[in-house]
Amino acid sequence: MTSPNAVEAPERSFTQAAGRVLDEMVKMIGEMDVHDIRVGVLARRAGVAIPTIYYNFSSLDDIIAEATVIWVDQFLAPFTRALDEVEQALEAGDRSGFERAARDSLERFWSDENICDVHRCAPLIAYFRQIAPHDLRLRAAQARGVGRHIAALSAAQRAGWIDARDDVRAFVVIHWTCVLGQAVFYHPSFGPLTGIDFTEGPGRLRFHTNLNSDIAQMSVETPGTH
Repeated sequence: MTSPNAVEAPERSFTQAAGRVLDEMVKMIGEMDVHDIRVGVLARRAGVAIPTIYYNFSSLDDIIAEATVIWVDQFLAPFTRALDEVEQALEAGDRSGFERAARDSLERFWSDENICDVHRCAPLIAYFRQIAPHDLRLRAAQARGVGRHIAALSAAQRAGWIDARDDVRAFVVIHWTCVLGQAVFYHPSFGPLTGIDFTEGPGRLRFHTNLNSDIAQMSVETPGTH
């Protein structure tokens, strides 16, 4: 439940030194668990004194929260660009372009590279909600992304490019939930869990898995997996 005091925090301006601190923190939260981050190491990597850090930020968690907003924005950037291509095809009335962009977008979501990023992103989001419960910036970013995705597929459905029987809202919400859920519920045998099937006319919004045998008989330690 959202706190009644929750707000989307306004943009903050940072000094040059604070900017270096944030840049390093963004790198550090991508490299290690947030609980292992130390102010002294951060100061050394950023090339600033520890008092400079506390002059610009109220606490270590304050820096982590700001860096998490940046990290998640970077994580979402490829999907934002993919959605741009979907919307451009819709605006141009380009059905084949839409189908190609929609498939490419979902393939990107389920790529090995993205699954690795999800393993960093999801814990950061959880920690952000713990240390900044009244800050709605990540939830606002989520709402924008999911809202655009729903709007694009709904427009395609109105155009007859997505089957009218399919529930676009449910598909998009479940899709995003499945993608981020791979942070804790990943197995290489699952494969992509969502897709759009354009083989028989209008696209059908599908939920599926590559799992085709008894997972209880499979090793949970597969070389080269996450």
